[in-house]
Formats: sequence, structure tokens, C-alpha cells
Amino acid sequence: MKKFRLPRKIKKKIRKGFYFYPMDEVRKTHMVAFPRDNQEDYDAYKSGILTDALDWIKTKNNETLPTTKRKMATL
Repeated sequence: MKKFRLPRKIKKKIRKGFYFYPMDEVRKTHMVAFPRDNQEDYDAYKSGILTDALDWIKTKNNETLPTTKRKMATL
């Protein structure tokens, strides 16, 4: 069996996230996914099934980033 490998740049991008499968209706829990290590998880990542738990932090930081740069430029 061939080992699952990703290109370096894709692996670095995926490593920055913390991914979950959708909530299980019976157990009311989320299953953790590791798309950088597992082929099935990577396929789910590519199809859009997985959600990034840290995504709201990334978008929050990106929204505030330009305003801080703008304030620093005017000082």
C-alpha cells in the first residue's frame, strides 16, 4: 500500500487549520479530521465536508488587520 503524501505547500496550508466533520446527530459530537495525514480526510476536505474550527479567528484577524495598518500609516 502506497503512503499518502501531499505537496509541501498544500500540506503547510492544511496544517494551519483544525478540522471537524459535521455534527453526529446521535452522539451530538464532532469527529476530528487530519487531512494532511489521511487520504479519506483529505478527500472530505477537498469536497467541502470538513469545517475549520479556527476559521472564525482567521477571518476576525483578517478583518481587523487593514484598519490597524491604516491607523499606523496615519500616525
